[in-house]
Amino acid sequence: MIRNPEQTIGKLADNAGYAVCSFIDEQGYPETQTLPQPLRREGIREFLFDIDPTAFALTPLTGSCPASLYFMDQRFYRGVCLKGWLMLGDEREEILEDAGGNEKETTETTELKKRVILKFTAESGRYYSHFQSSDFPVSEEKM
Repeated sequence: MIRNPEQTIGKLADNAGYAVCSFIDEQGYPETQTLPQPLRREGIREFLFDIDPTAFALTPLTGSCPASLYFMDQRFYRGVCLKGWLMLGDEREEILEDAGGNEKETTETTELKKRVILKFTAESGRYYSHFQSSDFPVSEEKM
């Protein structure tokens, strides 16, 4: 049993170099994509990813679709699978405002305009460690 899911999973997500996201496409086939580290997270309930639209299959994401998100720590052979919903994020303006400022940041802002924000909202999870697993609910409270 995991003692403090918010802290343990949050630390695991922050230290993972990438995440693996899986969902079912419109034709019913599984799609798995590797995502960069989360751009921002709120507890372990919401994760925002900044991705290049050419590198991600965006066709099934016209609304929200059921998905799973995996973070792993290969060094200690542990990981977490979060089950929830994946959708195109609507917080692009907020992220663009955070990037504004001097000339260097202005070029970063134009780079962000070419990118897409994905939002993953978790409902439950399963933590894997020491060749055992334990399920946990994801609370709606934000850290």
